[in-house]
Amino acid sequence: MRHLLYILMCAGLMMSCGNSEKNESEYSGIPSTAQSVAENEDYVVFLNDEAIGDSIEGLGSIKQVSLWSFDKDKRLANKILLSHPQADGSWFSMEHSVSIPLDSIPTISKVTILSWKGEPLRLLVEGCSDYRNVESFIIGNNSDQAICLPTNRGLIGISEEECLLIMQSYAYYEGGGRHNIIEAYDQQGNRIASMEVKVQ
Repeated sequence: MRHLLYILMCAGLMMSCGNSEKNESEYSGIPSTAQSVAENEDYVVFLNDEAIGDSIEGLGSIKQVSLWSFDKDKRLANKILLSHPQADGSWFSMEHSVSIPLDSIPTISKVTILSWKGEPLRLLVEGCSDYRNVESFIIGNNSDQAICLPTNRGLIGISEEECLLIMQSYAYYEGGGRHNIIEAYDQQGNRIASMEVKVQ
């Protein structure tokens, strides 16, 4: 009985090692610690934690991450960016979209693939660097710039026909308290429609 159990354990270890090697070779060039966060017919997108918490001075648990893509057809890995939690956010505006360098993105926790099958990769990446507001960025294929949307609560959906980004924000009542703002943006960062949701 012990002998049989030993054989089964060895077989399990061998299968586990084989699966690990298969996964690493399946996405050659992607860090082994990276996590898959989005996928479509053409690409798999990964986030890899580079530094967390005390390893970034004065920024608590805000993550520094790298963003990677893997082209399924060409079998090519591409490092898109490395986030910078200490990046100067003075460029941010709630009035209009702004174009910023990729290394101005402070952190990323969520990724949505915007491109359709056969199109160059286009992403919406989102993160929270101040423990309150969600920053949203559109990244185009092989671009060194990102479009920062003038929103602060992130994506809530994509319209089926026009592929508009339905974004949520909050603003304050004059007497205190907050209310929602729901807005639609095209994938070039242009505001198409806006609606304030007030109950006061």
